[in-house]
Amino acid sequence: MKNTNKNYAASLARHYAPLVLKHGDSFRAVDWGSVAGQNMRFEVLLDCVDFRHLRILDVGCGVGHLAAYLKKRGFEGSYLGIDLLPEMIKCAKIHHSDFTFQVVNSLEKADTFKPDLVIASGLFTFADEILFKDTISRLFQLTCHALAFNSLSAWKEHQVQNEFHADPFETFKFCAGLTKQIVFRHDYMPNDFSMFLYK
Repeated sequence: MKNTNKNYAASLARHYAPLVLKHGDSFRAVDWGSVAGQNMRFEVLLDCVDFRHLRILDVGCGVGHLAAYLKKRGFEGSYLGIDLLPEMIKCAKIHHSDFTFQVVNSLEKADTFKPDLVIASGLFTFADEILFKDTISRLFQLTCHALAFNSLSAWKEHQVQNEFHADPFETFKFCAGLTKQIVFRHDYMPNDFSMFLYK
């Protein structure tokens, strides 16, 4: 994905900018259901690698909750959080000033960071199939070691209109075209799955 689709970026701004202004550093600013659910996703995404000394690129970092989670877990590596929305980055910088955050609307701008691990948590909530696959491919190209991402699952019985729910089987088949070193998890909550792609 060379540049983010303008309509997609505009839809994110309409949805999230008012939430950041209203809720600040709260989990509600990034529209998670609870802190527990958000932290569970972080735990799963970090479970398949020793992350403590890695260079981590957090794509769609929001207001910096993953950075705070990493700090509590003894993280001593390098971190860069990127997001499309200036409101998110401004809030992240205020509340997590010991981490680096940037407004980035093209993933090519993150090339110079050379991450060991790319993490994308909640990035695809309002994506579509094309953007979903293009972004996964681009993120896997960016990482030196591994990509960890999650998505809402098409196996969810009651889906929210306008949210993107990826088919886990189709996602696995697509990712197998990028690498044969894959971990797939759909065991931690019924409406969500995570995948880990290794170089």
